[in-house]
Amino acid sequence: MSAARPQLDLLPTADVVGLLLAAEDRVVPAVRAAARPIAAAAELVATALRGGGRLALLGAGTSGRLAVLQAAELPGTYGLDPARVLGLTAGAAPGTAGGTDADEDDAGAGRAAVTRAGLGTGDVLVAVAASGRTPYTLAAARCAAAAGAGVVAVTAVRPSPLARLAGVAVEVPVGPEVLRGSTRLGAGTAQKLALDALTTAAMVRLGRVHGDEMVDVVAANAKLRERSTGIVAGIAGCPPYRARDALARCGWNARAAVLHLAAGLDPAAAAQRAAAYPTLRLALAANERPVP
Repeated sequence: MSAARPQLDLLPTADVVGLLLAAEDRVVPAVRAAARPIAAAAELVATALRGGGRLALLGAGTSGRLAVLQAAELPGTYGLDPARVLGLTAGAAPGTAGGTDADEDDAGAGRAAVTRAGLGTGDVLVAVAASGRTPYTLAAARCAAAAGAGVVAVTAVRPSPLARLAGVAVEVPVGPEVLRGSTRLGAGTAQKLALDALTTAAMVRLGRVHGDEMVDVVAANAKLRERSTGIVAGIAGCPPYRARDALARCGWNARAAVLHLAAGLDPAAAAQRAAAYPTLRLALAANERPVP
């Protein structure tokens, strides 16, 4: 006999909150159990981006909004060209998080989104669907695979049609929701954690991280300029005022600023060296060798 479902509307608010938070306890172990496919997906994404391909994250409803959120954060955090990271969700313009529930059933729109984006060989589509069977997302994944793109599935169930057609399947089953059917809760948390781990690991493999620092963060505001200053100061081993001066000289390119300080290169040569190597670590190690 199944356990009685909670009568949320009859409970005090504090008890409702307690139940919701207690249900999240199962999420991290479920995501941790998917560590191997998450790592495989990260390698696939890094390889595609290293080879000049693009990353598209796509879904419908909550899953689509999580996909768009992930895509929106990558360029600023890791200095990626925004044209190489796409966020697509059913019923919304590319890069926006709108859409309606009715759009989830539009398989034709899923195919059209992939075709319009021109996804193909060398690209990767991360298809996100809690149920693993959303028509929009399934059709998009089939279209991308047929065009030669790599496909990663991120689902909150096992097994699923989406996982079966993907090259890499990240399956994070979390079981029933406290609020029945509301996949923006436990399933949404699981998908967000899986996507965070996947994309962060991919950026590490791509060389966009030095140690534990976001060395390619775009210094677009005062907070991020301070963060870049701290990153450069820490890596170059200098006071913050010198790091900030170097960043200003190097157009707020943190890699170039580190090389300017640590390798004694003028700003132009530092920028050239920074662009010539896939990682800052290799650029620093090449200090005594000519730039290839």
